[in-house]
Amino acid sequence: MALDAGFQQDDVLVADFDFSSLNVRGANRLEYKRELLESVRNTAGVASAAETSIVPLSGDGWNEFLDIAGAPISRKLVYLDAASAGYFQTLQIPMLAGRDFRENDTPASPRVAVVNEQFARTFCAGANPIGKTFEQRQSGGKPDLVFQIVGLVGNTKYRDLRENSIPIIFVAEYQIADPGADATFLGRSSEATSASIAALKDTAAKVNPAIVLNFSALRMSVLEKLTRERLMATLSGFYGTLAAILAMVGIYGIISYMVVRRRNEIGVRIALGAGKINILVMILREALILLAIGLAAGTGLAAVAGNAARAMLFGLEPFDPSTLVLAAGALTLIAVAASAFPAVRAAAVDPMRVLREE
Repeated sequence: MALDAGFQQDDVLVADFDFSSLNVRGANRLEYKRELLESVRNTAGVASAAETSIVPLSGDGWNEFLDIAGAPISRKLVYLDAASAGYFQTLQIPMLAGRDFRENDTPASPRVAVVNEQFARTFCAGANPIGKTFEQRQSGGKPDLVFQIVGLVGNTKYRDLRENSIPIIFVAEYQIADPGADATFLGRSSEATSASIAALKDTAAKVNPAIVLNFSALRMSVLEKLTRERLMATLSGFYGTLAAILAMVGIYGIISYMVVRRRNEIGVRIALGAGKINILVMILREALILLAIGLAAGTGLAAVAGNAARAMLFGLEPFDPSTLVLAAGALTLIAVAASAFPAVRAAAVDPMRVLREE
């Protein structure tokens, strides 16, 4: 949940505007989407907004085989996204070199693209990719599309948080020749989510009440994708706490039973000169011997059983030394705490009373 995805997830609202019922002609859709974006940007409370084809970490994806000039492997499967001007500003993705998309990037102008750092490492040997070109082949005898790279941005997660950095190409949203009849906008706002949604609903109603709207908070959408991890963390925490409680009760019961069984022996030891500290050390030493045996066996079993949970772990190995050390330290503290009370009672035994009973 704390992993840096390469972009800012908080305060970002995802707004999908479906205007298919308006029957906007294909030739007019780009301009209509531009007008919608401008309306979203002018909505009260919206600091910045942009349109995108792929919402980050949504699980959606778009990939193409591209011919990349000068790359070690020219034809390569690469992931893409179409975004408008302001996309990187809205998600606070750092622009490392070159420029962002501009409003004058249209189907009539040369096609441009922005790539991430991983693209530069993979296809440009880490060199600055600005100015390089790649081609997208088209079917039906249409001429290949040539794109020139004009910007370089930092790496971001694409489909999910678990993936490693992958090469990503961002193309200009408003250079797509055949846009769809819907638009997905990302809007950054410091207002409450409910207030932002209400404001955007008013904006859409002013444009056309027939537009179908769908909203979601980007951060909440990401958290929903982590349901399995969050459930595992909750269950692990619950059963770990339960195991610690059972361990404390068990150790307390065993040491208490041992003290009662050896009460006469302890009284004799005190009568012969053993001090309270000696009795405390004796009881705690025996408890720690039991603890050491249990920790050795438990660590071995945990290392073996941990492999079964490998698929459910992220950023953590099944046999993680720091986790095992912390667990062993916690159990040691629990064992000492559980043994302390019976040990104190043992040290407080009245030797005269014990000898009379004997």
